[in-house]
Amino acid sequence: MFRRDAELTSASRAKALLVEQARAQRDERERKRALESHVVLLQSLVRRRQSNKRTIAASQAEIDRKLTDVDTLEQVLQQRIILPAPALLPLLQNAFYLMRSSPVDSQKVLLKLIVRVQSNWTLAQKRWAAAFGDLPIVMLRRFVVCCIELSAFRESSSAIAFVKDLIGVNQDSPCSDSQKAMCQYLSQDSLILQSTLFGQKPRSTTLCGLIRSIFIKCEDADQMTALWEILLYLSNECKSTIVPDLIVNIFSLPFMADKFPKAHLNSLQTILPLIFLTEIPDEVELPTSPIQALSSSIFILANVLWLSSSYVNYITLINASYRVDLKPVLRVYMKWCWTMFQIVPDYTFSGESMAWHHLSKSHSVPVPIPPHILKYLQYFYSYSTIHHLVPNCWTYDDSAIIKPLTTTLPVPMLPNALLDEEKFGFGNIAQQPVTSAWKRLWNRKPQWASKLFDSFKSSSATSAPIAPTSYTPTISKAFESDLFLELAKLYGLFLFRWTPKDSKLPHPLLSTLSFYKSPSGQSLVTVLWLYIQETLDIDSFAKTTVLEAIPASDGVGNVLLLFLQCYNQLLVVLDESEMYDHAYPLPLCEVERVILFFKPMLYRCFYDNPSKHVDAFGDYLVHSATHLLQQLYNRCARQPFCNVTSWVLTDLDGSAVLDRIFRDEPRAMNLLRHMPYLLMYADRVRLFETWVRQDRERYQAEGVPGYRINIRRGYILEDGLTKLNVIKGDLKKKIQVHFVNSAGGQEVGIDAGGLFKEFWTDLSQLAFDPNYGLFQCTKDQLLYPNPHSGMVHRAHLVLFEFLGRILGKALYEKIVVQPKFARFFLTKLLGRPNPWHDLPSLDPELYKNLSFLKTYDGDISDLGLTFSIGQDCFGVQKQIELIPGGGNVSVNSENRFRYIHLAANFYLNTQIRDQSAAFLIGLQDVIDPMWLNMFNEPELQVLISGSSVALDIHDLKQATVYAGGYFSQDKRIQWLWKALESFTPAEQSQFLRFVTSCQRAPILGFQSLHPPFCIQKITISHDQDKLPSAATCFNTLKLPTYSSYKVLREKLRTSITSNAGFELT
Repeated sequence: MFRRDAELTSASRAKALLVEQARAQRDERERKRALESHVVLLQSLVRRRQSNKRTIAASQAEIDRKLTDVDTLEQVLQQRIILPAPALLPLLQNAFYLMRSSPVDSQKVLLKLIVRVQSNWTLAQKRWAAAFGDLPIVMLRRFVVCCIELSAFRESSSAIAFVKDLIGVNQDSPCSDSQKAMCQYLSQDSLILQSTLFGQKPRSTTLCGLIRSIFIKCEDADQMTALWEILLYLSNECKSTIVPDLIVNIFSLPFMADKFPKAHLNSLQTILPLIFLTEIPDEVELPTSPIQALSSSIFILANVLWLSSSYVNYITLINASYRVDLKPVLRVYMKWCWTMFQIVPDYTFSGESMAWHHLSKSHSVPVPIPPHILKYLQYFYSYSTIHHLVPNCWTYDDSAIIKPLTTTLPVPMLPNALLDEEKFGFGNIAQQPVTSAWKRLWNRKPQWASKLFDSFKSSSATSAPIAPTSYTPTISKAFESDLFLELAKLYGLFLFRWTPKDSKLPHPLLSTLSFYKSPSGQSLVTVLWLYIQETLDIDSFAKTTVLEAIPASDGVGNVLLLFLQCYNQLLVVLDESEMYDHAYPLPLCEVERVILFFKPMLYRCFYDNPSKHVDAFGDYLVHSATHLLQQLYNRCARQPFCNVTSWVLTDLDGSAVLDRIFRDEPRAMNLLRHMPYLLMYADRVRLFETWVRQDRERYQAEGVPGYRINIRRGYILEDGLTKLNVIKGDLKKKIQVHFVNSAGGQEVGIDAGGLFKEFWTDLSQLAFDPNYGLFQCTKDQLLYPNPHSGMVHRAHLVLFEFLGRILGKALYEKIVVQPKFARFFLTKLLGRPNPWHDLPSLDPELYKNLSFLKTYDGDISDLGLTFSIGQDCFGVQKQIELIPGGGNVSVNSENRFRYIHLAANFYLNTQIRDQSAAFLIGLQDVIDPMWLNMFNEPELQVLISGSSVALDIHDLKQATVYAGGYFSQDKRIQWLWKALESFTPAEQSQFLRFVTSCQRAPILGFQSLHPPFCIQKITISHDQDKLPSAATCFNTLKLPTYSSYKVLREKLRTSITSNAGFELT
């Protein structure tokens, strides 16, 4: 009945192939239908575009024809005529259509229409009704917006000139109500754009937003000047609406200042106070930055700072003549800047010329910050800006000060002591045994101790209630507190955000503030401390304030931060004469008050009552206060300015703190890390020895193999270098020493520790001998690395590493060795930088000369100095350049501080950098740096070489045990003490070396000697039978039963001065 397609009925085709072919045919039909619809759409668009072109051309021709007819009519009448509203209205309607459809192509005819409308305004003598009749005001407003939009074209000066004329920019007579209404319209929040010049379709914007878009596109300086004139005019007429818009849209342009017409600078400056009173928008409300990845807020700040810098100079000139009160302007300026500093991104004042645009978590690209923006930002901390703000805000009435600075000198606790350190208690405390200096001083009950312990209360007992919020300062008639606090908040926030904790170089703002001096020569540190004392009850504040919880908005907190930061920076360059002789910046009694003020707050923060809430600003305050107290403590240790009681907490239980440290409790470790001086020196030595003992138990445990070395008595240094230098890091292990006598045989005796101590003491004495060429001596016979050691020993750095290990092993094994190091080198061993006032410990004369250069009032260039120094290298003079080409750069008044610090840095650091680094590597192979960080330089020296005071016979008696039949009241024991008391200090040292292998007493006294000092009875028949002998491994003196005191004294002297091995006995 039906005929089948042959292809379909073909048996050779599979069913799947037929289905696939059917699908392909269907897809082809769909493709053709889609193509046809696209062609239809494209044809429609083309026809529409062609229709639009024809309509646009017709509208252009219509406007042009009518305007030509008007021109022809004027020629016939031979006079200019005012085009009536009915004739003007269709022209404007056509103009609006052209602006929407094709503003670029219609530019000429539109400008021709603007000229005709302006002619109406001029012929009507700027009378609104005569010029525009009953033309709807809406149409005229739209036309004005069109004129402003057209100003984006180069040849459109007539458009913007008409707008200026219409609203009365350069009008001498008062504005009419209609003109005022037009100004109000232009100042409103929303203008409807008439064209597509600045987007795909007309949109709503503000006048400043429109002009911002024009500024970005426009390159014509005259056009931009005309637009600025309109903005400045409206800023005076409609301040409340234009000024905020001006900040958001115009001041956020990176090129605003560079393209601003300088002739109108004064007009812009007049609105600056209004800018400062304007609420700053959030970042999300700001327009998109023209430079991708850079925030618009940074441009607002930079442009306002640019304007402020010229404004400050302007009003300063006025103030000089008319005595204008600048404080209201300064007050709003500081508040505005403070708010901006919370908004702008971190890179604003980072000092870098690049910001990083993060494309993803792993990829970022650099975006350069325009150089002129960086320049304008620097105006904030420029010298001129600071010297306008500080004298107006940080001044005080000296006659109104209630709490003046105390200028009396601190009274030493032990005025009869020989050394300054001992007078103020430092040397005394550093040399006390475990029984503690405090117990001894208390037993003597001197007047100062009674007063001290009666008044020195526990900070933990007086810490409640702790203030959770900021402290309100009292009103002082001497200061203008509001201005004082506003400037403090401004500078404090700046330093908090843009001075990192670990920054090695100070920010220029901090440098300028730190070295600022008032006309009377006062430092800002002085003024800030006066304000703190005058407005705060500092005792109550110190007891109740949680320093780490203070927020950045707290005025007093910012005053504290500035005081701490400026004082820290000043101490870096302050020499001893300025601080001690001239009491700059604070009298020494006030420096002590600073310590007592911050100490309890830091103690609570780290140990006693740490707050759970820590503000980032408060944490920065804590960091700054900790650094200041550490700097002052180092100064005090070098040259005391207050008693040691100002640094310690007398009721602090050292044993409890040590127990918590051994348990690794965070608060105890924090206290040790940040305020080690609160613990007695004896407690810290006990802690050091415990850490070393625990480490030694791991490396010298039973079953851990050690080293056995043979040392020839005549070649201690050579054999030591040869056999120990290969051990390196294994020096922590046990080393057994066997001495070889001059005959080549081993000496009698088993090394249970004593022989090793003897060998190590001799080795250190020889290795650190200046004659060996690795070390030199200062005038005080203190050691420091020889800068020319490389010319003496080819492998000098290897030797320095070895010497570092020698010292480390001595500390590790509790061996007191002889070398005494210069203070600046001890600073290096503690891993701390050397400030320039460490120079006296190297060369006092050089320090004196550089200090003279620092304060010299004459012409420094007359001294003939250059940035190079002469150095004597084994009789050969060399010139070392401190900077590239320094031999040709003269030192003058402007660069003398740089010269001083470069010279000091060369002598203290550069010339011995490699030697010091190698020595430190060797030392740290054995001693963990953390173990030493809790000591200062004098304390470390005592740890290395022990106390230099005479042998304390009384302490030795108290710690002695007896064996073999001796007892404390035995006559021969009494003769021994009498003999020791009659010995010279040198002989007493020889005695200690004879019985303990060390020439000096243990740091913590003989109570800490292990094994304890023992006197063993050796029975003899005749005085000539035996000499006194010793078992140094067990700290035992073997004392024969001599017949008389005279014999005992002579035999003992013979033994201790013979310097022989075991053969003598």
